[in-house]
Amino acid sequence: MKDLDFMARAIELAARGRLKVQPNPMVGCVIVKNNKIIGEGWHKEYGKEHAEINAINNCKKNFGAKKALKLIAGSTVYVNLEPCSIEKNTPPCSNALIKYQIKKLFCGTLDPNPKINGRGITQLKKAGIKISVGLLKNECKELNRIFFTNQKKFRPYIILKSAQSLDGKIALNNGESNWISNPESRKDSHHIRSKVKGILIGRNTAELDNPSLTVRLTKNELGLGKGETIQQPVKIILGNLERSKKVSKIFAGNSKVIVGSAKLSKKSKNIEYLKYEQKNFLKEFLQDLLDRNISSILVEGGQKTLNAFLVNNLFDELVLYTAPMFLGKESQDAISVKAPDKIKTSVKLKMMRVERFKDDVKTTYYNKDI
Repeated sequence: MKDLDFMARAIELAARGRLKVQPNPMVGCVIVKNNKIIGEGWHKEYGKEHAEINAINNCKKNFGAKKALKLIAGSTVYVNLEPCSIEKNTPPCSNALIKYQIKKLFCGTLDPNPKINGRGITQLKKAGIKISVGLLKNECKELNRIFFTNQKKFRPYIILKSAQSLDGKIALNNGESNWISNPESRKDSHHIRSKVKGILIGRNTAELDNPSLTVRLTKNELGLGKGETIQQPVKIILGNLERSKKVSKIFAGNSKVIVGSAKLSKKSKNIEYLKYEQKNFLKEFLQDLLDRNISSILVEGGQKTLNAFLVNNLFDELVLYTAPMFLGKESQDAISVKAPDKIKTSVKLKMMRVERFKDDVKTTYYNKDI
């Protein structure tokens, strides 16, 4: 196997932590000796052991602790992200790699966290470990778009999602919108929900639709084991909204709900109200959400909410499910933003994927690169 193959394996392992590690990044680690993998691991859950430690423990499990010490000494390690060099929930991984006397480290990208960025690499170099940074760099950055956005833009990673007709409508003039997309598309949207820490809608959508805002998929559909639990995203409401019969589903059970508005309501169990003085408080609200470890948000609001994110350029991804139907000019537009002065000054997105769910077409766009 080649270096590229080992790094590709590290990326494959890292992706296994997608549903469990946020706000941490997904990281995989492969330990190689004499061109053979002797240990591998990934960061499985936020607050628990990092990939490097799990790979070392895997080597011990495979060969026994005593033999593992000899095998890891002089080995080559492949990680998609720079080993951490600060202590938070776990000890620094850079210290462990030095302790076990690895010979060389291939690192896909530096850690964008200003507290770490390059520090772990410098520490390893000083210990005499050979370093190579940048192997499969683009693939490694793509894997952790959420984490890179958090660290560079100081806000959650934001996905805007809408289901629309061929003529770009999201509802009839009377507000009816059930259902524009088909069951397969809606199931796919629940997979997106499972990968984010919060789902955001506006007050109008909350009062009109009374949505549950939950992930309604089985463990099997999510690839979870018997002992694992489905982590439900936090429900986030933009605008004044209090508990009432017409929004009963949002506040059902022990759901965590955060409401951001210009009005401060009485705090109650599992509901946090954040008050803002400024009329346009969206950016500040997002920063407060990131401070609460909500590192990624799926925005499922109506036209007004979607436009607020678009106008402020506060989004990283746009997902459109287009159904083969026409709703007519009197119906509600999916997007209604102010026209640019010239076409060349308009915001241009990068189309990343086109998928088909029966007759529906899902298109995924990226905003500016991180």
